[in-house]
Amino acid sequence: MPGKDDQIRRKHERIRVQPMYTSVIARCLGQDDDLEMLGHIYDVSEGGVRIELDEALEPGRTVTLQLEFPGTAAAIQASASVVWVHDDQDDPGPRRMALRFTEFTSAPDRHRLVDYIERERGRRAA
Repeated sequence: MPGKDDQIRRKHERIRVQPMYTSVIARCLGQDDDLEMLGHIYDVSEGGVRIELDEALEPGRTVTLQLEFPGTAAAIQASASVVWVHDDQDDPGPRRMALRFTEFTSAPDRHRLVDYIERERGRRAA
């Protein structure tokens, strides 16, 4: 579970997004059947993302993500590792969790994320 020391350890500033306008598809590979879950993004940084899915993923699990933000030309594809999941006592219903990006599918995917974050920072500073 995140604490106030997490902000000190963070390398990248998080940008809050409006969940109703963002979406994420999480794909869990390596099981008998590939599992695909649709959810929403709550905040994002160059290092990771906080999302909400109907089912919790186990901390340490690696998944592929397809992230969609308003105003981006295409979805951003990346692999990520689950860092923490909100306790279901604190977060009933869909489960919020944080993931750390481990790899982007391509350099343009990473560039689209950085461009989106910079654009949102600039919009909020104005």
